[in-house]
Amino acid sequence: MAGMVLLFLLSNPFLVNEAFLSWERKPVSLDNGKNYRAAIILTGFTGLRKNTADRVYFNKGADRLLHTVQLYKEGRIRTIIVSGGSGSLTKNKISEAAQVKKALLYCGIPDSAIVIESRSHNTVENARLSRKLIDSLGLRGNFLLVTSAFHMRRAEGCFKKAGVRFDPYPVDVYSRDRALTPDEILIPSEAALDKWSILIHEITGYVVYWIMGYV
Repeated sequence: MAGMVLLFLLSNPFLVNEAFLSWERKPVSLDNGKNYRAAIILTGFTGLRKNTADRVYFNKGADRLLHTVQLYKEGRIRTIIVSGGSGSLTKNKISEAAQVKKALLYCGIPDSAIVIESRSHNTVENARLSRKLIDSLGLRGNFLLVTSAFHMRRAEGCFKKAGVRFDPYPVDVYSRDRALTPDEILIPSEAALDKWSILIHEITGYVVYWIMGYV
């Protein structure tokens, strides 16, 4: 009985949505007219199962790419910094930053506006190596930090520790506007279980980073 109750709670769309609403950073608007020197995109959304030269495969999280392209096309940013190495244990995989750069070029972003950092393997390395890259290029001005809304807390902490001054730009939201409908409250959903897995993994990562002093 206890197992059935726990399964019902964890498969409840309303409860997991409330959890994400509490944890995720809320989307922000740039309607104030402020422009930025660069946007820093954190990778983690390209597929690693295929290595096809003429295309890039995406997982959920492609909003990180698409919303940045929109910002560039609107003239809100001048440079796109892509941070992320290969998630593969082997050395023959192309870095995620290089994959994202290919996609940006497909979208019409000029090569001169794209800078990649392709050695990092986690968020704390994203921050530290991006800071070194920014300093080496002598980039000055305002920066946007672009990552998924559920990952933004950890990313914010790491980039602040690294001494990067930025405004957060959360994308790729898992939460939805609150809806008190019967299917949301009463009908179990397999997708809710997957969302709990993602959220618990991220909260655990944040706690570990906090213990280690990374955030």
